[in-house]
Amino acid sequence: MPRVRASEAAETPRRIREAAISLFAERGFHGTGIRDIATQAGVTLSSLYHHFGSKDDLLVDIMFSSTEPLRRAAERAGQALERPSERLAMLIEQHVWEHVTDRLAKIVSDTEVRALSGQRRDRVVGLRDAYENVWRTTVEEGAATGEFTVAHPKALTIGLLEMCTAVSHWYQPSGDLALRELCRTYADGGLGLMRATRNGRPVRRADLDIGEPTRFLQH
Repeated sequence: MPRVRASEAAETPRRIREAAISLFAERGFHGTGIRDIATQAGVTLSSLYHHFGSKDDLLVDIMFSSTEPLRRAAERAGQALERPSERLAMLIEQHVWEHVTDRLAKIVSDTEVRALSGQRRDRVVGLRDAYENVWRTTVEEGAATGEFTVAHPKALTIGLLEMCTAVSHWYQPSGDLALRELCRTYADGGLGLMRATRNGRPVRRADLDIGEPTRFLQH
């Protein structure tokens, strides 16, 4: 038997994953049949089951592939950037960037966790909690050091995350606002929400030398 190249071996799962993302985003998880995914991907049912096991496992794979790069990037930013305001601005920018450039996968990941149960749900929720915890501890550190003036860090963190996540539902690349400018605008808004200050002056995104939103993102 001839050897299958790594690129060829990865092609079938990629097609299955992309077909599932498209269909889940359009119809919802429960409105999509496993045969629909196989047909759109151009593979047999046996091939789909070979690569992903079940429709539930496929959804979990999509959610991990979507969220894990953000979690790793959040940790890298936390290690590389010293001040809470710098880390928060980067968290916002890379979150917005990913929710635009990987829009459908993010919509599926953000809305279809309700379709999971048991250990599958626990795994996904655990990953999301780990990611959100980086945001929350960043805000809490900023509040503790006096860089942020917030009375309820947890509540504001949740609200800020929801605001950033929503860009996947409305942003159009053909509009007036370029993606990098959108990222900076949201970062500036997040710093304002936390009432970030340094030496008695408000901290603006333009004051921060943190690099591009993709600096810590690796897929």
